[in-house]
Amino acid sequence: MKVKKWRVGLLSAVVGVAGLFVGVSDTNAANYKNDGKSPVATHCDDSGVAKKTKSFSSKLKNGTKVTGKIYLMYSTKCKTAWSYVKLDKSLPSNMEINGSVHRNNDKKVYSCSSKGGNGMIQPGQKTCYSAMVYDYKPNTSYASAKAYSPKGFYQTGKSLGKTGSY
Repeated sequence: MKVKKWRVGLLSAVVGVAGLFVGVSDTNAANYKNDGKSPVATHCDDSGVAKKTKSFSSKLKNGTKVTGKIYLMYSTKCKTAWSYVKLDKSLPSNMEINGSVHRNNDKKVYSCSSKGGNGMIQPGQKTCYSAMVYDYKPNTSYASAKAYSPKGFYQTGKSLGKTGSY
C-alpha cells in the first residue's frame, strides 16, 4: 500500500513539473481560439471599438482617386483585433481593396479575403472587415489596406497605409 501511494505521489510530482514547462512555453498563434474567426459570427464586433485609425487618399495607376479610412478594431469582450476598411465612395470598376490585421508578436496576418473576413471590397462596395487575431497582453496588432488595379493584379497592390499598433 505504501509503495502504491509513493508511485502516485511521484507521478503527481512529475506531471506537475511537466505542466510548469508547458505553461511557460511560447504560445503558438494557432492556439488562440478566435484567430482567423469572423468578428460578426462570434459577436465579438458587439464590443468592438476603433483603437487606431488611418485616413488615406491615394491616386492609383489608372488615375482613380480612392479615399477612406482604415480602422484597427478591438473587441473588449473577446480581446481580439481586426481590420475594417471604409471608403468615402463606392469603389469604381476594375478595382479591389483588401484590409489586413497584423499581429506584431508572431507576424500572424488575416485579411478581408481570409476565411472569417467578408471578402475584399469589390466595385460598387464601400467596406470590408478581416478575420481576427487575439490581441491581449503581450500581443499587439495593426491594420493596413492595399488597392489592386486592375482587379486581380495582386502582386502589384498599392499600399493605402497602416494604423499604429495597439
